[in-house]
Amino acid sequence: MGKPVKVSKRDLEYLANALKEKKPYTEMARHLKICVDTVKRILQREGLAEFEGAKYVVALSNTKNTKYWNRPCMKCKGTKSRPKWQYFCVKCKEINEQYSGLPSEWLWDD
Repeated sequence: MGKPVKVSKRDLEYLANALKEKKPYTEMARHLKICVDTVKRILQREGLAEFEGAKYVVALSNTKNTKYWNRPCMKCKGTKSRPKWQYFCVKCKEINEQYSGLPSEWLWDD
């Protein structure tokens, strides 16, 4: 899957006005030079319109939906903010991934 299309405020205003004027999605897509499905995804993501179907659902991993916590890292005990339910800080997580396949007792030694 590709990266989300960045939309300027000007384009968002255009989309909002186009929806009010009940312009077809094909016209909006041509104006923004993107495909119709991408227009629908942008409208869904920005809360301008809602569509049926799984392909238009905004992912829970979206930064707008991500909750953070300051729970201590299980390895280094650092309290830097990280996504909720991520028990290791990014640094410790990367180190663990480097040594995957080694016995877990080795990874937990201080």
